[in-house]
Amino acid sequence: MLKRRLKICTSIGVRKIEMLNEKIEEALDLGSDLFEVRVDYLDRINFSIIEEAIKERVDRCILTCRAKSESGEFKGSEEERQKVLLNLSKFKPAYMDVELSLAQNNPDLLSSIKNSEASIILSWHNFEKTPSFQFLKSTLDKAKPLGDIVKIVTMAKDFSDNISILNLYKHSKPNKLIAFCMGDKGQISRILCPILGSPFTYASLPGSSTAPAQIMVKELREIYELLELYY
Repeated sequence: MLKRRLKICTSIGVRKIEMLNEKIEEALDLGSDLFEVRVDYLDRINFSIIEEAIKERVDRCILTCRAKSESGEFKGSEEERQKVLLNLSKFKPAYMDVELSLAQNNPDLLSSIKNSEASIILSWHNFEKTPSFQFLKSTLDKAKPLGDIVKIVTMAKDFSDNISILNLYKHSKPNKLIAFCMGDKGQISRILCPILGSPFTYASLPGSSTAPAQIMVKELREIYELLELYY
């Protein structure tokens, strides 16, 4: 039997901010350990409503406002997005997810977000392909010193792309890397990554995927319950 619970974070990308609390409850009820609020999806950003929705479970919360350059939905300027990230960090969530590029280009903002005491997830996405392992390893090495957890997510064009991305776990300490592939051909890496050392993997709610070929949280929890029972 596995000696630990395999953890799931459900990514919540709703348009209507009034539905945020309901969707968080749904994710947790379906077996999610954490939830990620994709603030860039919201049709309007009201910090009071966001704070109210997360305040009773802030220790299970990831907040992010994804950049357009990494397939985010935020409609304002980059300067406005960075202000949103800074304001979100003041809620002291368990994790703040910011792009590696932002951390490299704006160290002062990164330092300010770190002052919130949230753990920093430094994320890098490629929605077109999975680059060479050498490139992925270089990206990991650049990100390691800047945050608490590195997140590297790519598109699987071929099943072998899963091998490239999962090989990164050989070069990271446990719970310091989240790495998997998107797309139908990448689903196996979503399932396996917490077994190999990721602190958690990502899932979706029915009808509200925030990335290609996300697995629904209920189904993923059922898979993990089988693994925890037999291995």
